[in-house]
Amino acid sequence: MGRTNATYRNHLDKFIDGFNPFRKGLRQENKKYLDSLWEKAHSFAHAGAYLNSGKPMLPAFMSMLLGLQKEASENREQIEELKKKVEELEN
Repeated sequence: MGRTNATYRNHLDKFIDGFNPFRKGLRQENKKYLDSLWEKAHSFAHAGAYLNSGKPMLPAFMSMLLGLQKEASENREQIEELKKKVEELEN
């Protein structure tokens, strides 16, 4: 017997596929940014599955925001480390 209910990942993939015309309309250099957002949505799919919703839009967007926040925080930490190294070199 197979599974009768689609998983969150199935819903997410279908949601993302709905944006194919949008992606097609983007300039080539911008497609990688959209793809990066979709990767962020997939990277937090385990959390989105906990909502047990057939509509993946909200958890997908929250996952993208969370991924962007994580990336920004990591970048800030790296910048601070580099600033300290530059200060050490200047002294």
